[in-house]
Amino acid sequence: MKALSLGELRELLQSAAFAAWWTDHARAVSALVDARLRHDELVAQSELMDLRSELAQRAAIDTFSAAGGAEDDAAKTGVAAQALENAALELVGRYEEQRLRTSDLWVRLGGTERALDERREAAAAASRDAERSRTHAEAALRAAERQHAALRDAYGVEDGKRTRLWDEIEAIWGRSFERALVVAEQAAHARKVRRSAERLFEEAEERRRRARQLRGEAEAAGRAVAEAEAGRRSLLDRASAELGCLAGESFLYFRHRDDKRTAYAVALADDPDGAVQVKALGIYAVGRRGVAALEPAREAPPVPAAGGGGGEPLENHSPGARQAKAGDGPASPPAPAKP
Repeated sequence: MKALSLGELRELLQSAAFAAWWTDHARAVSALVDARLRHDELVAQSELMDLRSELAQRAAIDTFSAAGGAEDDAAKTGVAAQALENAALELVGRYEEQRLRTSDLWVRLGGTERALDERREAAAAASRDAERSRTHAEAALRAAERQHAALRDAYGVEDGKRTRLWDEIEAIWGRSFERALVVAEQAAHARKVRRSAERLFEEAEERRRRARQLRGEAEAAGRAVAEAEAGRRSLLDRASAELGCLAGESFLYFRHRDDKRTAYAVALADDPDGAVQVKALGIYAVGRRGVAALEPAREAPPVPAAGGGGGEPLENHSPGARQAKAGDGPASPPAPAKP
């Protein structure tokens, strides 16, 4: 570490060599900041995309389950509709049997009506003949009337059964039709929900692909950060070699020419949060405690003439000497001076 006076250090900082190094260092720091920002942004984006992918996957699973429930409802309603249809078909068979019985009674009733007409005509003709013939004709007429009345009553009963069966069939068909409408709607809803689930699964997969891509980009950005850090470290090593300083992360250190316990620290960046507001390229004096007790560097007071009466040695005015006198405690910083 080269020993310099404050004036020599200021001249060094104003030299062309340091200006070239400082330009390269500022460019390297800017590249490092940009690389870190990009890396942090890509990491955040990849984590967010992973979360969004997981949420889409869960939503897809829930939607898929809802689609299964809708399909089950449609299937149950379809089973009920088919049961009604089967019941209607069974009643149709019974209705056909009843219709045949009713038709047979209708034919027989028509026959009795014709026979009744014939008996009436015979009874009217027999009234003009002998008494015996008239009695026989009237007996046959009464028998025909009784038979016709019985068949008419039987036909009424059977035809009523036929009518009720048909009404029941139509009612069942109506309920089956209603169920069929509900089944169609439920099936359409189930297909819609299933398509929605498929879209969500595709969206989750797309987000997973995007998350993998972002992780790859974040890894590449991490390598860029490492390269930028290596570049800045190389510049710090170059400063040590070319400028004869000790290069830290935030300061370049030069020995004090006149005080071996004191060094000059040249700030590489602003730091407004400390006890002393640090400015980039500001020159600060530090002792053994380093930057924990830095203060702005200032010119040493002139050396008193020989026999001048009790002046202090020059090194007693350095930060290291003042801290040593105070037990290496923090010195009260003077008013900030522009380096």
